[in-house]
Amino acid sequence: MQAIPYGVPLDAAANPWLTLDRELRDQGLRAPDAPPVRAVVCVTVHVDGPAVEVGRKQFPAGLHTAGRYAIRRGVPRHLEILARHAMPATFFACGYDVEHYPETFRAILAAGHEIAAHGYLHEAWDLGEDESALLEKTHTLIQQQLGVTPVGWCSPSGRKSHRTLPALRRLGYCYDASEKDRDRPYLPADAADDGFVMLPNNTVSLDDYPFYFTGHSLAAEACDNWIEEFEALRQAEGYIHLTVHPKAAGGSGTPARAAAMDRFLAHVAAQADVHCMTLEALARHCLAHPDAWRTE
Repeated sequence: MQAIPYGVPLDAAANPWLTLDRELRDQGLRAPDAPPVRAVVCVTVHVDGPAVEVGRKQFPAGLHTAGRYAIRRGVPRHLEILARHAMPATFFACGYDVEHYPETFRAILAAGHEIAAHGYLHEAWDLGEDESALLEKTHTLIQQQLGVTPVGWCSPSGRKSHRTLPALRRLGYCYDASEKDRDRPYLPADAADDGFVMLPNNTVSLDDYPFYFTGHSLAAEACDNWIEEFEALRQAEGYIHLTVHPKAAGGSGTPARAAAMDRFLAHVAAQADVHCMTLEALARHCLAHPDAWRTE
């Protein structure tokens, strides 16, 4: 059985990011005297605006609650924090929010971040035969409203069906960020170098929603946990995927919670052996070196 390291530095030869480190140096994106990259950090922002409340049939009250807060206050706060730390991020967008608040997402693109797809109404129910059409609807809305073609997707509920991945592949997507079954990126076992990779996320300890909505944690508690998880993964697995929501209620949009996110990113930025990148950039790297990311 494979040994699973925890908080123990890997041997240099086992570092999965040496190829990325060489590429960054060749492109002049990493200083010659910088230590080798041993960990990659991906910051993902699930905008989850009014689409969530509309999908739950809480309209019209939902337009004035947590989701509307994300549009009005949370996203601008997150953009300011990311700009100050010079960190690229992936923003997951619901089609309804793009349709009704396109300027918010144009500001995200103008700041240099990635837009990826996240359902139309943040669907948390079985879509049945409507699934493929809804995936295409959000895909088309992002193209038409923002002028970009998304290549990544994350399930808004954690649900997938036998229709999901075939539909994403037909639309030209190259990654799914919904799975929670590994510590590192991986190619699906049934994939034959078809240009698709899984970028798993950790919704237990690297997602703000369980802390604030379910656990009723203080912002300082969430930040402390993220730092502990970051340090353990940095030492052993080398892949940190943080998920935050700019809304109120279960998100990090409000001032104290945004400040906790700021403190965590400051800690990340201070580590010389870390590289921050969008999920698209990570997916492109993994797909360019498929042998390093195959499942057993």
